[in-house]
Amino acid sequence: GDLTRLSLAFLALGQRARPLGRLGQRVRIFMSKEEREWGADCGVGATALWIAYIRDREKSREKPAFDDDYATRFLRDGKGKEVAEVMARALFHSMFMNASGDDMHASLTLKYALPMFGRWHMQRMRGEPVPQELVEQAALENPLAKGVRIRTAYFDERIRKAFASGSTARQFVTLACGVDCRCLRLECLQRGVATWLVDQPAVISSFRKCLPELDERPDISTVAVKFGEELWWEKLLAHGFDPSLPSVFLIEGLVMYLSKAENEEIFRRVHSLMAPGSILLGDYVNRGFLDHPMVEPFVDELRKYNAPWTYGARSSATWGRTLSRCGFEVREDRPSVELKTCAMRIKFLLIDYIGTWVPSYRVYSAVKKRSSTEQERPKGEGSPAASA
Repeated sequence: GDLTRLSLAFLALGQRARPLGRLGQRVRIFMSKEEREWGADCGVGATALWIAYIRDREKSREKPAFDDDYATRFLRDGKGKEVAEVMARALFHSMFMNASGDDMHASLTLKYALPMFGRWHMQRMRGEPVPQELVEQAALENPLAKGVRIRTAYFDERIRKAFASGSTARQFVTLACGVDCRCLRLECLQRGVATWLVDQPAVISSFRKCLPELDERPDISTVAVKFGEELWWEKLLAHGFDPSLPSVFLIEGLVMYLSKAENEEIFRRVHSLMAPGSILLGDYVNRGFLDHPMVEPFVDELRKYNAPWTYGARSSATWGRTLSRCGFEVREDRPSVELKTCAMRIKFLLIDYIGTWVPSYRVYSAVKKRSSTEQERPKGEGSPAASA
């Protein structure tokens, strides 16, 4: 997933080169290779290792939200820890938790509510030294790292429900898979479920080298795609994906790196591959995560890694309309935070409806819309949509 495992070439998402003109104008919205990098250990691949580091460290918690014994295999060169600490330094003065660890510190409230105060604060704090021992702690405890942890557990649970006993879903696809090992660590994906992991060749090659047990798993297909030269959906079909059968697609840690047009093209293509009742899982950020002065140092670091975030939805309602245009119905959309109290729920509701400039990171579950013919029939108990 996320920040995770996307490949830069997903920008073109399999579009073949076209001459400029009315039909080719959108080609220019893609960033050049000099502006973005891809690979197993650079650019957006490096952010995937950052996510792997967060997932690996989950096992050190008293009550882990999930288990990922495979993440450590991708961290042997220290790149994941390096990126995690760089991002922790960037967020140190603008995203830190309160004493109970369930929300950002109260001293940050006004700075996020009024961007002008946030800009003054960051102008004062930029360049301030951060002790190394605090960086190591912040790398796992800052709100964004916590959001990644909550996101991981959320998708794990939704995938378990989608493939629970009685479900007709038997196909699982992860786009821009990076170093996501759910196909090995989730029991529900071991029982008669076919899995496809799609990414660009350098990432797939590194993935397979770290996971030799994939050679013994014919139910797991890794699909290496030269984006811009090959069409990912054609290669998916060539690897045995059956669009007539219900499926679950996971698009985790990808959409924030693309444009609105590119994202809609992805979702329309996914929709065309889905049988009725299929499920879509994913995440996104709002515009606040791109524009608010309190997150400028973080955004700057992403640019330095040649993996800038370029898309954010205004609100969950805006995101829902985007998916609706592509043929999906959102069943759940929530912030990737621990909503333990009524005050927290109200706070994020206000951010979503009114304070849309405040950075917010969200996860969602959606289903392929039912046609008018299907709506006339009662939904079967075995339908995967029933468990979404």
